[in-house]
Amino acid sequence: MTKGNYPHRLSFAVLLLLFFVPLVYTGYESPPKADNEDNPTPISTQPNSVITIAAVGDIMMGSTYPVPILPPDDGNRLFESVADELINSDIAIGNLESPFCDSEIPPKKIINEHNYIFATPTNYAKNLVRAGFDVLNLANNHIGDFGEIGIKTTKLVLDRSGIKYTGFVGDIADLTIRGKRVSVVGFSTSPLTNNLLNIRKAQRIIADLKRQSAIVIVTFHGGSEGIKSLHTKDTFEYYLDEPRGNVVKFAHSVIDSGADLVLGHGPHIPRALEIYKNKLIAYSLGNFCTYGQFCLKRENGLSLILKVNLDTSGNFLTGKIIPLYQEVPGIPKPDSTGRSIKLIKDLSYYDFPLSAPNIESNGIITHPKRETYSSD
Repeated sequence: MTKGNYPHRLSFAVLLLLFFVPLVYTGYESPPKADNEDNPTPISTQPNSVITIAAVGDIMMGSTYPVPILPPDDGNRLFESVADELINSDIAIGNLESPFCDSEIPPKKIINEHNYIFATPTNYAKNLVRAGFDVLNLANNHIGDFGEIGIKTTKLVLDRSGIKYTGFVGDIADLTIRGKRVSVVGFSTSPLTNNLLNIRKAQRIIADLKRQSAIVIVTFHGGSEGIKSLHTKDTFEYYLDEPRGNVVKFAHSVIDSGADLVLGHGPHIPRALEIYKNKLIAYSLGNFCTYGQFCLKRENGLSLILKVNLDTSGNFLTGKIIPLYQEVPGIPKPDSTGRSIKLIKDLSYYDFPLSAPNIESNGIITHPKRETYSSD
């Protein structure tokens, strides 16, 4: 099996072995090793009937504005310890939260400590190619930091790199996997993007795509931000008086219209998982790689790669949380303590007690077990 420009990618059989390497969460205070760490739940699938998605949250590989805060060696080593999980998948998806731009003056002004402007050098796109990304969401509140020129440059750089993108009105990332058409579409509350707040229009977009594609994946940038926003609620959210949508209503609505997988980001922390109508929803994948200017304290520094197995009709089969953390100043690293597994498990069962998936201590995700949950 090959993917993109990586003919050396491992066979599906090897992928399954890697996919189930046991990982155990040791909690906020590092409790003892789980009894089942060496015996993860097996996932029984057939290669021709399974499509594997690897999804991550926000990506900002360093910025030149207002002063350069950039990783050494042009960021060539940013993803070296986590790239295998992205490469060994059929589709790897992330949220690019910084435009590619080399020498422009931003139309946006920094007005307070909550306001940031990012610009990533154009040659950093090679790092995303090397890491195995296939699709990047551009629907977010920073991709327009350098205005129309920054957006055009970003699209041009991604086109030249062979990475598909979505998010702006009319931009759909289409791929063919196992002979099936897979469409990825991004939404946010930012101008010029597919509007998260206009749920009826979002439903029409999804319904139209579903008539053409076997699988439709929705990626969205929404919800409030920060540690105070860890819990997901079926209510309208704001951040600094800016409307950020009702992400539960949005996710359920797009699934009602044909979406098969919903991937959220924006709050900068991981949030709950939910199973709705046999489809998986990740309400926030947190920060994946946010170099230099993001808070990495407590849950802000926890991260993950979400691996999801879908059948060729788009139904959720199984998944896994690959726990990561961001090493200061913002480099994604594997987390042997598995803190994000424990966090997402607790949040899922608290926020969605009737519809949370079963999440084991090694990160394996399966369909809900109808039994009372007790925290580890």
